[in-house]
Amino acid sequence: MKADVHAVVVRWRGGDEVAACVTSLLSHGGSRLAGVTVVDSGSGDGGAERLAADFPEINVLPLEDNLGFAHAANCGAAEAREDLLLLLNPDTEVLPGSLEELAEGLDDRDRAGTVPLLEGYDGRSQHRWQLRRFPSVVRLATGRSGGPAFATPPDEDCIVAQPAAAAWLVRREVRDALNGFDEAYAPARWEHVDFCLRLEHHHGIGDFPAPNGFTVRPQARVLHHGGSSLAWLGNEAFLTAYHRNLVRLVKSHHSHLAPGILGALRLTLGIKAITRPSRRRAYLAALIVVSNRDGSTNP
Repeated sequence: MKADVHAVVVRWRGGDEVAACVTSLLSHGGSRLAGVTVVDSGSGDGGAERLAADFPEINVLPLEDNLGFAHAANCGAAEAREDLLLLLNPDTEVLPGSLEELAEGLDDRDRAGTVPLLEGYDGRSQHRWQLRRFPSVVRLATGRSGGPAFATPPDEDCIVAQPAAAAWLVRREVRDALNGFDEAYAPARWEHVDFCLRLEHHHGIGDFPAPNGFTVRPQARVLHHGGSSLAWLGNEAFLTAYHRNLVRLVKSHHSHLAPGILGALRLTLGIKAITRPSRRRAYLAALIVVSNRDGSTNP
């Protein structure tokens, strides 16, 4: 029996592009789409009320406070009962047939999830940003995520270690086995890397429900604008959160190497504070976070 899909879209301010996302789901979701939940993460801008009025056929979950993307995504997943969960950024649009392609990729139960190829609204592939390897120690020490997994867009199904969470379909039993996203990665960044690293770690252990991770389905395409919610954050708030979460990732997955990685990261941030004066205050704020053992922003 083919499993149904429940789509979860997390919104935090960022404008009205979420309406286009929901419209694309309702128009192009196909026979597999059984429900849509939009989680408004404490935006306080009336967006949740507008969505509920404009799309009475979907579930709108307004959260009182913005506790981060991971928390909101977990709340949305808890609203669903279907076996497959589609996580989408609000600035995406699903193209015809894509959801069915993703779902068909999970009819074979050896995969944890499937992802489409993301394209910009200008038609350019975003595969280099979207499909990545796990970050090496060197890249973590310089504050970078994993390098691109493919030089050109893949043209057949293939495994990818770390896809961006802007659009992915995951089996519920896999998501539940990992307890979803770690909500300590707030407000956003690195939570999807942590999820994929935990997924990799659990492959082949005991009765974990999938021997393989995410598979790219090139036939599935999703449009993605990018950065709509982050536009509301200034440089200082963004870099502080980015590096606080990076510290957590390093300590969680590279504990024996953490002192060296974080020492090199402090040096990297110090150099950036000197050589990039327009963002000096933001880099110094991030440096404080990396320098504190508890990851706090207190000097």
